[in-house]
Amino acid sequence: MPAPIFVRSKNMIGEALSTVKLIEAMGKFVAWLRKTRSRPSETVAGRFIRLFESHDVHRNQIPRFFDHGLTLRDVQDEISLLDKLDEPMLEAASKLFGVRREWLEGAGSEVYPCHDFYKHPASVAPFLEALKADNPDGHLEGVLIAPEEQKGDALIILSEVAGWIGDKAIYRHHLLTNWLYEYWKSRAYLTACVAIAWKHGIHIRGIYSPAKEIKQVAYGEVLLGGRNADSMPSRRGALYPEDMALRPAAFLAGIDPERDNFGITSALELWQMLEEDGYMATGLPMYQREAIRGLFKEALDESLAVSTSQR
Repeated sequence: MPAPIFVRSKNMIGEALSTVKLIEAMGKFVAWLRKTRSRPSETVAGRFIRLFESHDVHRNQIPRFFDHGLTLRDVQDEISLLDKLDEPMLEAASKLFGVRREWLEGAGSEVYPCHDFYKHPASVAPFLEALKADNPDGHLEGVLIAPEEQKGDALIILSEVAGWIGDKAIYRHHLLTNWLYEYWKSRAYLTACVAIAWKHGIHIRGIYSPAKEIKQVAYGEVLLGGRNADSMPSRRGALYPEDMALRPAAFLAGIDPERDNFGITSALELWQMLEEDGYMATGLPMYQREAIRGLFKEALDESLAVSTSQR
């Protein structure tokens, strides 16, 4: 017995809708496939040249800056360069600019290795000392990029001179990541990292930038450098990172207080613990360090009083 008309109509409508959805899905897939096929793939030689040009080394300057037997003729086009590129050359270029070999080969999107010192302040000094030992004339310095919204990732970029073209310095960069700016524990370890760098003679200046722009850089997938580099976070104001090791107000600015002022109290307690272990020692004289300890103790006592009153 045939199904009632309204049942058959309902089935036909359902089948029609399914067909429409299938056609839409296929259309989107075909559009994506065309876009993918039309996008030119970057060769190893092209990425090699982009790496140098992003760091302000013009294509024609690569032979005299990098050497390794390259000539001006070799760098005029990618085909000529590809014939010259070998394993030692790729490894040397990766090391020169501190980028991952996999990125240079086109096998990965992460340009830079990300160094994570969250909860590991004891590893900061050896890392900095190794950088200085490998490049004594590198003039190592850094910048702390913090979110202007006071929420989200913060990032430290260390830069050192990798070489010179005439009187122009060419820089290599190192990313120190995994700093959640508003989280009390992360802020304390971030402050310790800045203090340790300061003690080792490495100045870290500071800027504020939009959180979404920092996030793009913080995972190591943005090529840093000079002209022709990928986008960098825009500057939205200055901050003074060393103040976090010296002044409670600067240390606590933007930290999530959490319930019953737990975040503020915990941040100050951890600051004191790290200071007692020597990780907040910026190289200042003892009498100044004693005064700073007093300021942070006062701030902790005030925070404990607030916590008690809120319970």
